Amino acid sequence: MNLETVDPSTSSERAGRVPLTKAERQALRHFEPGRRALFLAVGVLVLLAGIALPWTGGATGTDILLGTSDEALGIGVLPRIFVGTVLLFGVGVTALTLILRRWSLAWVCAFGCGHSVFEGMLAIWTRQTGVDTPGPGVGLVITVLAILFMAVQWFNLAWSRT
Repeated sequence: MNLETVDPSTSSERAGRVPLTKAERQALRHFEPGRRALFLAVGVLVLLAGIALPWTGGATGTDILLGTSDEALGIGVLPRIFVGTVLLFGVGVTALTLILRRWSLAWVCAFGCGHSVFEGMLAIWTRQTGVDTPGPGVGLVITVLAILFMAVQWFNLAWSRT
């Protein structure tokens, strides 16, 4: 078949199936967070402030993570796991994702922060059900609300891929 007799519609269809260049493939793996990056950065700061505030009694989130809190407070494993996942997903992976701007890491942040919300609710519940133990402090509540805000932001960003 001669090139001059090729139907133009079939040649345009072939042009649409041209393999992507390396730069185009790499561009598809990245996202642009826009103003959401500022919201997430503020969320990280609120998380860090919440960890520095009292979670129960006089114990801060860092005391709970390091295990230096008073034994009389009866702090179990759930608050320790919660503060660890908050630092991992809410601070560490969030910072890495905002630097690298990869879609796959955005999904990791979304699910990691969502999982941390569940752990935070369980951590509050364990503080409310103990006998003769102080209830949840302002730092624990702020941290749960901040990680919830970040989970919503990450899910919105991850689902925005077109």
